[in-house]
Amino acid sequence: MRDILDSLAAWAEEGLRAAWAIVVETERSTPREPGAALAVNERGDLAGSVTGGCVEPAVVEEAQAVLAGGPARLVEYGIEDETAFEVGLPCGGTVRIIVGPADFPVVRELARAVAEERPVELEIGVSGEARVVAGGERAEPELAGDVFHLPLRPRPRMYVFGAVVHAAALAEAGRMLGYHVTVSDARARFVTSERIPQADELVVGWPDEVLRDAPVDERTAICVLTHDRKLDVPALKAALASPAGYIGAMGSRRTTEARAAALREEGLSDDDLARIRAPIGLDIGSRTPAEVAVAVAAEIVSVRRGKT
Repeated sequence: MRDILDSLAAWAEEGLRAAWAIVVETERSTPREPGAALAVNERGDLAGSVTGGCVEPAVVEEAQAVLAGGPARLVEYGIEDETAFEVGLPCGGTVRIIVGPADFPVVRELARAVAEERPVELEIGVSGEARVVAGGERAEPELAGDVFHLPLRPRPRMYVFGAVVHAAALAEAGRMLGYHVTVSDARARFVTSERIPQADELVVGWPDEVLRDAPVDERTAICVLTHDRKLDVPALKAALASPAGYIGAMGSRRTTEARAAALREEGLSDDDLARIRAPIGLDIGSRTPAEVAVAVAAEIVSVRRGKT
């Protein structure tokens, strides 16, 4: 949903009518998850995607029917449907999509909440009515009866410690994954927007002091790139005291072993150390900053998705 808000807002400014299509439920293998959205305006412009291309043409036709005056509708595509092979879902997946007229006041409210990092929930009925609810307790999208509930939480946080050459590439990868990226270093001359333009936030400070007051939850990724023991040890101690879901530290295997010994001397247990992904990133033979960023991003996704 987030990826169509800017387009919808721009179309509203132009005075163009639009319809949106939102995935509300899936079964078995499907390309996108509930909450994926596509929008079509009366000029024929498209934004977003509901299945990565599989059923887009069929959904666009449904949206155009809505723009022509037809009612909102709940459509379903899947292997059981005789049109499954026509729309490109022969793999056994089923996807259900609400298609209705885009509600521009709701779009504006959602866009403001997303920009301000406020948690909200979009409620949209099968018959097309939509509203925005502040807060909300749901962590995952849910179709409950005839109403689809889509929580839009603030972006998860990524903290990158060490404004080294890899930091800019990792900041870019983090933003691509949907993180609010903070890059921090105690050396002010290295923490500049010219060196790291992709970061949402640049902070000068010692890692443990930055983490002390930083918002951290189970969705947070903490990446320690300094590979300097006097910085790494306090940074990792602070990270391990938090509920962060991903903690990674750069360094060779020798550096990793020496750092682990220093952390044990600080009173940390083997269970604590097991939370640290070190050397950071999946072992894909990466060498360049971009390759390292890909390896780290892939490891973060694997942890987030519960893969080993």
